[in-house]
Amino acid sequence: SRKGNGDGKVQKGEHLTLYLSVKNVGKGKSFETQVNLRNLSGDGLLLHEGRFDISNMQPGEVKKVAFTFDVEAPLADPEAKVELSIADRDLRETVVEKVRMPISVPTSLTNASGTMKAKPGGATLFEAADATSRTFGRLGAATAVTVQASAGDMTKVSLGDGRFGFVKSSELEPGGTPSAQVPFEEVMRRYPPSIEVQPVVLATRDATTTIKGVTSDSDRLLDAYIFVGSKKVFYRSNRNGSDPKKMPFEATIPLRPGVNVVTVVARENPDTVGRRTVIIRKDGPNGEILQTPKTEEDGEGGGGDD
Repeated sequence: SRKGNGDGKVQKGEHLTLYLSVKNVGKGKSFETQVNLRNLSGDGLLLHEGRFDISNMQPGEVKKVAFTFDVEAPLADPEAKVELSIADRDLRETVVEKVRMPISVPTSLTNASGTMKAKPGGATLFEAADATSRTFGRLGAATAVTVQASAGDMTKVSLGDGRFGFVKSSELEPGGTPSAQVPFEEVMRRYPPSIEVQPVVLATRDATTTIKGVTSDSDRLLDAYIFVGSKKVFYRSNRNGSDPKKMPFEATIPLRPGVNVVTVVARENPDTVGRRTVIIRKDGPNGEILQTPKTEEDGEGGGGDD
């Protein structure tokens, strides 16, 4: 629907759309929530629509957005890279994922037309004319689609509003009347690690405090670490953990005077990350409120009243 050869892969000179579906899998609603796409490739990648508001999502609710960006000739890297982040300011919950899109050789497509429908077992939707490419959905049995092109044993089908997908030709059969918006079951590919932090004291006179909790992941948990400000104060790997999907943690962390931003990070892999932030205030020995140092160095050694 923008500019490209329609093969589902990325080549220089194309104007692309990245579709994102976000599901609230928590027990409560979200509040002030944003999704952002950040350019990690520099020159040669131009973002157009890169920020959306998805606030007030109820448990189980799904919201959909469509980011748009251009990949142009100046791109020097062999892949286009963006960082996707979803953050709720009120809940201080953040998930981050780096999306890497290799610059590929174009796939030759043969124009085709007509209508087909998914066989009784349904049909998988692929992003490109390659059975090893990422999947993003499933067509239910007898769901009808308009055929646009073919490439080998893959058929390109329209999903409505300029969106398309590829289906194995063996999973389709003639017939059906497509609707303007083709219904399909979305495949949620990423469940970033969840972080549960036990209640902590939010104001203290002590020089340290203890953070306890559990991190977990639907696939495999790589590791977890904790920052106070920009300083990493705790790290634990789960490579040899007793449970590959779950890891408890406990850390005694130093506090500087005033406001301390404590961030717990859990990683599924280097590109898929979950974050939980807690704000802790360190007061003076008599409970007086201390000024927060302007730099990390100002707070070294516990500091004093500035």
